Amino acid sequence: MGGLRTAFAALAGHGPRARLAERAAAELGERLSADYIVMARYAPRDGSDAVPLVVLGPNGVLVVEPRDDEGALVCYQDHWYRRTGPGTSHPLSESPSKRAHANAARVKGDLASGGFIYTPVESVVVLTRGQPEDVGSSCVSVIAGMDALVRHLEAHARPDSSTEHTRELVGALSGPIKLATV
Repeated sequence: MGGLRTAFAALAGHGPRARLAERAAAELGERLSADYIVMARYAPRDGSDAVPLVVLGPNGVLVVEPRDDEGALVCYQDHWYRRTGPGTSHPLSESPSKRAHANAARVKGDLASGGFIYTPVESVVVLTRGQPEDVGSSCVSVIAGMDALVRHLEAHARPDSSTEHTRELVGALSGPIKLATV
């Protein structure tokens, strides 16, 4: 049964969600300066689902949950809906804001086990095609479009950051767990 389960896991890694993450990562990679590193489909150490996008750079660490839903999207206390007409909405299958928030916590845990305990990790939902209508009660920021995401990243650069620090963060996420010695 393990072989069949492994085959399904491999197929799931190439679904629409994975393709969206790869497409968004490629677009960000082309548009951001060399000061940024974009990790698509980051595999956290907890062994659960991949994190779609992690952007490391002068702004710190940003976990991005891209959504390719069309139309007007609304969020009421982290419950998301697609508005289909006046007074008519249909729920999305899962909350992108809750997912982004949980993924940020997972990335923060991996950074901490890599030696960067106090590194802040933020998260956002990026709507690649849909428009946010009423998303004020989302637990994370909601950004409409990749252009706005690039502007957000560039506007929130911290003056004390360096390319070397960004590479160290990447090493913390991709390297082995660092144990404290006493």
